[in-house]
Amino acid sequence: MAKKAARRVRLDYAAAASKDLLHNLSGLAADGRLLWTVSDEGRTFECLAAHKAGYVLARQYRIDDFIARWPGARESKGGAELDLEAVDVAQGALWLCGSHCHVRMTSDDDDKDLLRSKIHARPSRHLLARITFTDDASRLGEVRVAPTTGAGSIRGALARDAYLKPFLDLPSKENGLDIEGLIVTEDEVLLGLRGPRLDSSAVVVHLRLDKDLKVMSYRLSFLDLGGLAIRDLGRNGSAILIIAGPVGDAIGPFHLYRWKPEATPLIQHPEKLYDWPIGNEKPEGLCFVERNGKPGHLIVYDRPDKSRIKGSVYAADWIAFG
Repeated sequence: MAKKAARRVRLDYAAAASKDLLHNLSGLAADGRLLWTVSDEGRTFECLAAHKAGYVLARQYRIDDFIARWPGARESKGGAELDLEAVDVAQGALWLCGSHCHVRMTSDDDDKDLLRSKIHARPSRHLLARITFTDDASRLGEVRVAPTTGAGSIRGALARDAYLKPFLDLPSKENGLDIEGLIVTEDEVLLGLRGPRLDSSAVVVHLRLDKDLKVMSYRLSFLDLGGLAIRDLGRNGSAILIIAGPVGDAIGPFHLYRWKPEATPLIQHPEKLYDWPIGNEKPEGLCFVERNGKPGHLIVYDRPDKSRIKGSVYAADWIAFG
């Protein structure tokens, strides 16, 4: 497995740049000359346009401008975070997905060694939305939002599943439900799960949705990722690339796999392509981007190194993977 050299690509967020945004990028999707990114803090998502050798902000959107009374809008300054973990461009639309996770209450600085027992559902994080493009691809039109409760919701559908039901009420990072990857195809919506991991297998949920984004049916794929969970999904031709990493907050390891999906109940064994060195940075999101006629993937990181951020600019990695 040959090591790949990473090249840095400038993402200039201009007036939208903030510490919360630049330090918490979690997903990205390319559409021609446009790059859409999400972060797991706040309630915004961003559109950047190709500029010279990188990208520069075209527009920042706020989810509350599309969806009235989405949970958490008035909870705190700027609203409760959406925990957007994944984004995709498909079927003439932008797709956004939150983690759908529950969280354990954290302690304040004075009680940092206190482990709290209270767990919150955080309904602001239960978002799956499809926003159609207008004639101007950087501007958005009609929005459809998946139900957050009932049998047609993601959690409602998975509550009937023998494998996943026991984990739905556990917090994220403690092997509870935690969506971190999204791929939309003509027939299915694929969700990559950071949690739960079942035994040593990672899980992908394949959803079939109706026009109102209600779950009609689903199936599961089980993947051998060396005991790791899914941290993001990205396209690679007819295959899917997977960032694999720990369920919890461990610093590593992180690997990149190529998966050719099969409709089977058996555990599948994706091909390992790349190992990241263990350090403070954690690969968090990737998408296919062709540069100078060469195929590759753009990658953003959680807990980015200080050298990645200068003013309003985040330096993503681009790695050639054909």
